[in-house]
Amino acid sequence: MRRATFLGGLIACLVVSAMLAPAIVEAQTGGEIQGRITSDDNNEGLPGVTVTLTNQQTGIAATMVTNDLGIYKAKALKTGTYTVAASLEGMQTVQAENVVLGLGQVLDINFAMGVETVTEAITVTSESPLIEVSRSSTAAYVGEQEIAALPILGRDFTDFAYLTPTVQADTSRGFITMSGQRGIYSGLNVDGVDNKSAFFGYGSGGEATENDGLIISMDSVKEFQVVTSGFLPEYGNNSGGYVNVVTQSGTNQLKGGAFFFYRDDSLAEDLERSPLDKADGRTDPIKVDEFERTTLGASIGGPIKKDRTHFFFSFDQVSRDEPSADTLDTKGAYDAILARGFDSLVAGYVPNDDGIAAPDPVNGRTATLRFTREVDNLILFGKVDHQFNQSNSGTFRVNLTDYERLSGYRDEESQKVEDTLSLVGQVVSVIGSNKVNEFRAQRATDNLDRLSLRVGEPIEAQIRFRNRDGSGSDEIGKFDFLPIFVEEEKTQIQNNFSYLFGEHDLKFGLDYQSDDLAQLFAGSLDGRYDFNTIEDFLNDNASNARIWFGDTTFPNYDEKQVITSLYAQDTWRPKDDLTLSYGFRYSETDNPDGLSHVFAPAQEIPDDEHIAPRFGFTYTPGDGGKDVIRGGFGVFYGRTPSLIFASQVQQPGIFPFLGRINVQPGDIGFVPLGTSIDNENPPLGAPNSPAFVDPSFRDAKTTRFNLGYERQIMPDWAAGVDIVYAEGDNLQSNVELNRSVSFDAFGRPVYSPDRPNPDFNEIFTRQSIGESEYQAVTLKINKRFSGRTMFQAHYTWAEDMDTDSNERTATDVTVSSAVPDPFGTPIPTLVSVDPRYDWGKSDRNVENRLVLSGLVELPYKFRVSGIVEYRSGRPFNLTDASADFANCGFTSLGFNCRDARPVINGAVVARNTGENESVSRVDLRVSKAFGFGSRYEVEVFAEVFNLLDEQSFELDTGFGGDNQRDPSNSEFGLADVRLNDIGQRQFQLGARFRF
Repeated sequence: MRRATFLGGLIACLVVSAMLAPAIVEAQTGGEIQGRITSDDNNEGLPGVTVTLTNQQTGIAATMVTNDLGIYKAKALKTGTYTVAASLEGMQTVQAENVVLGLGQVLDINFAMGVETVTEAITVTSESPLIEVSRSSTAAYVGEQEIAALPILGRDFTDFAYLTPTVQADTSRGFITMSGQRGIYSGLNVDGVDNKSAFFGYGSGGEATENDGLIISMDSVKEFQVVTSGFLPEYGNNSGGYVNVVTQSGTNQLKGGAFFFYRDDSLAEDLERSPLDKADGRTDPIKVDEFERTTLGASIGGPIKKDRTHFFFSFDQVSRDEPSADTLDTKGAYDAILARGFDSLVAGYVPNDDGIAAPDPVNGRTATLRFTREVDNLILFGKVDHQFNQSNSGTFRVNLTDYERLSGYRDEESQKVEDTLSLVGQVVSVIGSNKVNEFRAQRATDNLDRLSLRVGEPIEAQIRFRNRDGSGSDEIGKFDFLPIFVEEEKTQIQNNFSYLFGEHDLKFGLDYQSDDLAQLFAGSLDGRYDFNTIEDFLNDNASNARIWFGDTTFPNYDEKQVITSLYAQDTWRPKDDLTLSYGFRYSETDNPDGLSHVFAPAQEIPDDEHIAPRFGFTYTPGDGGKDVIRGGFGVFYGRTPSLIFASQVQQPGIFPFLGRINVQPGDIGFVPLGTSIDNENPPLGAPNSPAFVDPSFRDAKTTRFNLGYERQIMPDWAAGVDIVYAEGDNLQSNVELNRSVSFDAFGRPVYSPDRPNPDFNEIFTRQSIGESEYQAVTLKINKRFSGRTMFQAHYTWAEDMDTDSNERTATDVTVSSAVPDPFGTPIPTLVSVDPRYDWGKSDRNVENRLVLSGLVELPYKFRVSGIVEYRSGRPFNLTDASADFANCGFTSLGFNCRDARPVINGAVVARNTGENESVSRVDLRVSKAFGFGSRYEVEVFAEVFNLLDEQSFELDTGFGGDNQRDPSNSEFGLADVRLNDIGQRQFQLGARFRF
């Protein structure tokens, strides 16, 4: 009912807007064509010239009239191929044909008109300008040719963004990061509206995407633009950059097709052993388990009424059947679990022939479980574009996804279900000859269930075996954060108004986003128990237990976040060779208040407001328009994912809502392993673990400078250099306040198990104290598609430094230098012996990166395309394994602290000093097309990923990897974590039918 009500209101808004406003174009969903019409006699601007821009695919035309200076600007045109014609009574009509306009591009098409001597129009150019002389931002484009031709293993369209400079995946969650900023601060706009989850911080439906699911079919994406620096004030709520996507639309010609992709274990090489395995004498390759993955889909688009109404529809279906394995590595754990009668925990595990059948911590057996994950991902997409009359048109689209994953491994998210629905409508209107209004509205829902198959079993707790010497770690039982239920509802309304006069293009806008967020989270609902040794496990002597006391009903977090933004900007062209853009964006974030909390200042989540100024320029030396210098300065703010706010509501520290507490045998609140926990009725006197967002918390801020030069070196070739410098402030960091801290002789923080405030257990807070610095230089060259080839390449040198690389982590301490205020105020403020103690290379730091991509069309309809990437290894943090748990407070602090860094030559080693091995990959596609008649074509192709089978590994940054990161250990530097994006060599077969 709520969806139907909104849909009716949305349609009403579209109709009313269309009746009131007399023209239509699309800004963030299209591009701009502008120029100056002059007389070839005196080069003076010609006023009153009629400029007609006709989309060759849809037949829809936009008509502009030059102003007193001879300037015209057609804003927010649909992407596509245009004919641009200029006419004036008594003057010769001139035109440019085959002007290809990409998403977000600003093309300058200038004409010089002479006195009419013949009646036929003169075609002065037949191709688009190669250099954008009016764009001040640092941007890259991925067009239809790349999307259709290049090999992408998972068919996730956002993977194309990684082909562009300063863009990569973060190390923890795989988000797109840009210009050295955290991935949660990267923007993703689809058809002009925000496509990110306000709760999790990644793209809508991202939990499915994290597990190889898709939200928008690649066949529904027409093209996209990646802007990493210098974006205008109309783009906000992201400090890293943004990906701007436009989806497919129908044309005057009925077109469609179907596709099929197939991959299984017979098309994959065996897995190479890691360097750590090889050092341990295990050199035999790991045979790939049986798996099968199929992807199929179809699309169709065309006219409902020629030159007026067009439609596009697609569906995409992914089915995956993928066996895998899990190993219980702790010696003797398998038999110890059986000895305690917890048979259900190891049901399906088969003991390995590597020890005795007894719970012996030295000689006992390990065990292996083989299981299968089944994934089904359905995407439906529909879109209608309608030209109401010569001046008015609108667009409405719907996108629905249904993702399901079922896993036989009960100790993961063995049941994951996510469905999303997005409804988007827009009307963009030109009023007279110099005003443009753009209106958009979105209603989106994202529902997620993360479940476990262990629910209802005799034992559901999570058991962790941790070795003090750092030699290993193991866990079995239900993930302690399950189950999780999340429902998101987003309402977004945008309106942009542009006014053109003289050399100025003014734009004013409003962006309103309201996100309703409901969640159930009860971490360690069934308990998480840590044991130092097998003997401790057999004797039920847990070193630490983590137990949830509080609300366990859905939702235990149900709040709304509203962001309202206003912006104003001007693009001014005082000279033909100089363009200036400037403006500001004002945003106000309204977070929940009126909360119940043990600390009075934490009874509301701090609101935020900020003003972000922007400035950019382009200068075109010479008369040919083949060189451009562009640059800019700006302040950018990132949206804070409201996930980090949830614990303030769920763990208010008011009895009985005590949150996740850490206790040991004998403590009040301790429940032995295997005993039922009454989560909503804790015993009086049980420890209290409140969480909150510091009242001084602010959204992340980035101050960025960019400067670049680009030159057309041949008719279809351009080369350039870009420089970016960015400073980040107010970055989220997690701090645990209620701990006793001292410092060793080298300044390393040492934590004891004592609590300064005995009335509380953990006091967990979110601070905005992180800092970062990023600088990069990119050399690039590209050849646009012409003839039979397309090519682009870029090399980037970068240095990415910060104090905290936290990528939305909500539960772990992420800084080590902050310590509690010794005065013991009700909410301790932070002081630090050395605020820069954690300063070092960011987890994202990649010093050198080279990417090449391109395609070649060969005779007989053969086509070869490929991607080559080389990058330096990412850093890792050196540790002192002997000091790790002493500094952490091994027992009651529950391992929640940073690793201790080693001391070499009398000084503490800087954070992230180590560097993993460099990695490279070559992906290739070969295809052959067969034509049938004049309209039908079948293309068959074979793709190979990681052609050279250069499998890559990094060091484990968890507890199990302490030895490999300890310079004093013989295993130092031996990587054992396989990089997912550089897997073993795999082949994929496919076919596509087009008409």
